[in-house]
Amino acid sequence: MRLSIVVCAYNEEKSIGLLLKNLQSQKVPSEIADREIIVVASGCTDKTVNKVKENLNGKAKIKIIEEETRQGKASALNKAFQVSTGDYVVLIPADVEPAEDALFNLLAPFRDGDVSAVSGRPIQNPKRESKSFATHMAQTTYRLWEKLMKKLDGNGQMAHCSGEFMAIRSSAKTTIPDGCAADDSYIAIIAKKKGTIRFAADAVCYNLLPSNIVDYINQRRRWLYGHLQTKEATGEYPTVMDTIVLSKPNIALQVLTEEIREQPKRLHYLISATAVEAAIYLLSITDHVFRRQHGVWPIIRSTKYT
Repeated sequence: MRLSIVVCAYNEEKSIGLLLKNLQSQKVPSEIADREIIVVASGCTDKTVNKVKENLNGKAKIKIIEEETRQGKASALNKAFQVSTGDYVVLIPADVEPAEDALFNLLAPFRDGDVSAVSGRPIQNPKRESKSFATHMAQTTYRLWEKLMKKLDGNGQMAHCSGEFMAIRSSAKTTIPDGCAADDSYIAIIAKKKGTIRFAADAVCYNLLPSNIVDYINQRRRWLYGHLQTKEATGEYPTVMDTIVLSKPNIALQVLTEEIREQPKRLHYLISATAVEAAIYLLSITDHVFRRQHGVWPIIRSTKYT
């Protein structure tokens, strides 16, 4: 078996080198005999490409695809899919750091031949944890998502993977529509039509959550807009909290009840996140009605390593 790892990058000179070293040193299941890393550098104006070239002599073959301008993540992934040769394809942004054994844990569920996609579990990087109110709200939404994935895992209902760390069989590769703002949701729906999606809770990756309210709203607004796009394009909502409320409200209520029971001292973050989410719904629906484009989104600065 062969593995392709796709890394999408835009001005990630601070993190891309560390990520490539991490990916080349990660353990993988014994049936995977070879791996390649495909970096799509989109409109980079810093030293991202140079940092990639410094890591060419490693355990994995590294391919570089350079886009002269940023055309959106959908464009980058489509280019990577065209040249990928792996039986499995891992998708990870350049600003994410997989934990120890994360790649092995992400790929192990494919030993079940019915599995078409696997989602990892992103969490706030503990070394760079922010104490801001916005970060605490973001952590609340991450916990809700994790609880939902665990509840849906293994029963054929999962229809979402985290774009921070996910893997698909090669047979689930697809052409992502131009302007798609939630490529992970779109890919997951396509994968669900070909098999089962699993949640690998031990496949942990570290990232940075938004540390101010503007970045939090902008990120959530784009995600929800992308989820509405996915429903329009595929006829099915991804199974995330902001859409499960519409499609399976009983499950959403169960998840919220569990969060309140397990995190009573953080109830104010849940209430705040819910109130902000209502405003984001209005913004996203307005964006959807007026066809605002989120395919090439503004950088969420507080989620980047500096």
